Amino acid sequence: MEHVKAILFDCVGTLFRVEADHGLQLKLLHERLKAEGFNLNYQTFMEAYRKAYAKYWKIRREELKEVSNMVWVAEALRLAGLEASSRDPAIERAVKDYFQPYLEAVKPVECLPSLFEELKEQFKLGVVTNFTYAPAMREILSSIGVVNFLDVVAISQEVGWRKPHPKIFKAALKGLKVNPEEALLVGDDPHDDVAGAKKMGIKAVLVFKPGNADKRFSEGEVSPDFQLPSVCSLKNILGRG
Repeated sequence: MEHVKAILFDCVGTLFRVEADHGLQLKLLHERLKAEGFNLNYQTFMEAYRKAYAKYWKIRREELKEVSNMVWVAEALRLAGLEASSRDPAIERAVKDYFQPYLEAVKPVECLPSLFEELKEQFKLGVVTNFTYAPAMREILSSIGVVNFLDVVAISQEVGWRKPHPKIFKAALKGLKVNPEEALLVGDDPHDDVAGAKKMGIKAVLVFKPGNADKRFSEGEVSPDFQLPSVCSLKNILGRG
């Protein structure tokens, strides 16, 4: 593809899918919080957790400001009548336990990391992803064997902004040291990935597997430059196979 110097990848639903037991995650979160001295029963915690999560989900979706898990877990504890700070290492330890089943449920696409090894010969590579706990995402990128090929890792929790906000794309482009027209974004979400990238002047590829094969761009939505069944077909449009 002429003029493309760098390729950015979405993560969840593009490089891998996750089939985690969210109920187990919440139980582990609660158990660790109790072990850390936050004594409240599961039902009370969950009522407060749902309220806190809903509050920050609204901010994340409407303002595109990213909020870490620690913030809404701390707020849930305060709603339940306990003193808590999002900066408390005990809360982060609980969040880490919450993500353990998620990490174990990651299923990468079959062509990784060989695809990245081949692409790295010609392009700068990076990821730009919405994720509320960056350490977990960095662990995933290591476990699926791509982290050593990446020139930039732009995670919304660290950047402070979620796709499709321009600032997270700008952070990725700055790390790659390329202009928007020199980059290609590969993702599975028509709105966050395709529309977000195209608004920045970045070319976009919409993939349908592994995680969100039911997502298609709707009428009136910005169209991707290419559509592919998965990232494993990417080299076919780059003249690499």
